[in-house]
Amino acid sequence: MTSQTIIPSHLQIEPINGACTARCTMCTIGEWTRKPNRMSEEDFELILRKFTPYIPHLDFLTLHGCGEPLLDKGLSVKVSIAKRLGFRGVGFATNCTELNKETSQSLIKNGLDTIICSIDGIKKETHEAIRRRTVFQDVVDSVRAFIQLRNDLSGYTRILVRFIRQELNYDEWPAFHNEWSKYISHEKGDDVIRFDVHNWGKQAEQLEKEQPAELSDPLICSDIFERFIVYSNGEVGFCCADDNGFFKLGNIIKSDPVEVYNSGPFLKYRKYMQEGKINELEHCKHCTIPQSRLKKINPQRIKTG
Repeated sequence: MTSQTIIPSHLQIEPINGACTARCTMCTIGEWTRKPNRMSEEDFELILRKFTPYIPHLDFLTLHGCGEPLLDKGLSVKVSIAKRLGFRGVGFATNCTELNKETSQSLIKNGLDTIICSIDGIKKETHEAIRRRTVFQDVVDSVRAFIQLRNDLSGYTRILVRFIRQELNYDEWPAFHNEWSKYISHEKGDDVIRFDVHNWGKQAEQLEKEQPAELSDPLICSDIFERFIVYSNGEVGFCCADDNGFFKLGNIIKSDPVEVYNSGPFLKYRKYMQEGKINELEHCKHCTIPQSRLKKINPQRIKTG
């Protein structure tokens, strides 16, 4: 490897795609075109073994993508495999509709490092208007039960309660933060975090009640410098906004991940960003994800999301 070789610090593997219990207003589920699929445990371990030489560089292993991860009934087994192989920062984000006691216990006992629980309101009407097809009280009860179970089992799974701020819930953030802060444990690394909506789901309305984030110059998207994304069929994704595959980047089962990460579109897009030419990049010039990340309320360095 040369001194210019970039090794990702964040590996994201999609355990299941094309399936979700919710229809969130900020999600692009209606535009997903990839064939629904669940990654087998065998393929999951095979892919992880491709990355074992790079474990010292990897801070995070995220297990979600275009689908609700808890619909993968083998998810806790995948967590166990990842921990056995020595991966750190294993976690995922969930809408919590499938977070029952049996699943929760299995995830905690198998060593899950972080779970991000998505709740988008302090009131039933608000949350259910945003996270359609979910039942607010069921989600709240499931998250509180997970917290209690983690504490009872003396588990170390970090629990992040995440609020996606947007027009419908903008004024609820202070009350939301205060309410959920009563249940979490800062000693265990828990937190209540906020992330502003972005235009991945074509919902990038301007939140005019406060000033926009101060942008870096040039604007750099961390995804193509830090995160390596693998779809449920083993194909390589470009970034977290790449639902259907912008480019043909190959299948990781047949390729070396670091070679893939240091070739083709990755090289072009990095160069253009470093030269301040992000507005010349087809898949980046209108994307507001980097700006949303800059405004993220989250005192810890958390990349699982």
